Amino acid sequence: MLIRIAICALLLTSSVMAEDRVPKAIDCSQLLTWVAAGIPGQRLSRLVRDRGVSFRPGQNTAGLLASMEATNDVVGEIRKGYVSRAGERNVDCPAELMETAELVHRQKYDEAEQVIRKRLTAMPDNPDVHLALGYLRIQQGDLDEAFDAYADAKDLEPEFPEIHNGLAYVFYRSNDAENAIAEARTALSIDPGNAEAYRYLGLGLYESENYKASLHAFEESLSRDPNQAETYYDQGLALAAEKNLAAAAGSYRKAIRLNPELLEARTKLDMILKELGREHEAVAEDANGSLKRRGSN
Repeated sequence: MLIRIAICALLLTSSVMAEDRVPKAIDCSQLLTWVAAGIPGQRLSRLVRDRGVSFRPGQNTAGLLASMEATNDVVGEIRKGYVSRAGERNVDCPAELMETAELVHRQKYDEAEQVIRKRLTAMPDNPDVHLALGYLRIQQGDLDEAFDAYADAKDLEPEFPEIHNGLAYVFYRSNDAENAIAEARTALSIDPGNAEAYRYLGLGLYESENYKASLHAFEESLSRDPNQAETYYDQGLALAAEKNLAAAAGSYRKAIRLNPELLEARTKLDMILKELGREHEAVAEDANGSLKRRGSN
């Protein structure tokens, strides 16, 4: 009898633990905090499809999300993922989070950070707020504080791939290829279809000068999210390192087409085109020299 009770208790505990591990439906505050954390729209749409949402966006919230290129597809996913219940109304997200998402969209990261820090004071155990702070510190060039914020988020929610992605990028920017690769692989072990994780894996491999593997990782990323200008830019770096200049130019052009404000891609493209021009001139000179030599014979 005691054995049966023990087994039942164990099964009940396991069931409760399994329920605890099932992610809850996304609420409005969480979604906008993820927007402030720089999570790409493709990934946000997947999260909405996988987890569902616990809110139906009001006009202001839907309008804000639709106005931002990175999140305009998310509105449709939210509406598909929401199951309405009798008597419920559309709701708008907290005003300060809507403002924060818009500030991030306009690249006013210092102002967005002020709002996030206030929320962090009020919600110190919220991993998503730590995640957003990490992203905002990266955008302002503070890798040490970004690392601390992502590490705090990881302590609170170690199974969220985007936290490992953030750490991978910090390690890459710190020239620590080994840890960048490790964090990206951790993200992929949690979510094998995560396009951002493949991108950061590619960056880690690029930093370690394993260009062939790096290019494979970027291809995996682009096969899942073909509209990320930054990934095409990263691909261009690896192709240039392999001396495949024509292909690198093609990647930079795709990056610029997707994001005309990506100045780094324009700079790299100009450098590549000049190099290709010099190579073309050298080939032409060699060809002319050969023709002259033949003519003299």
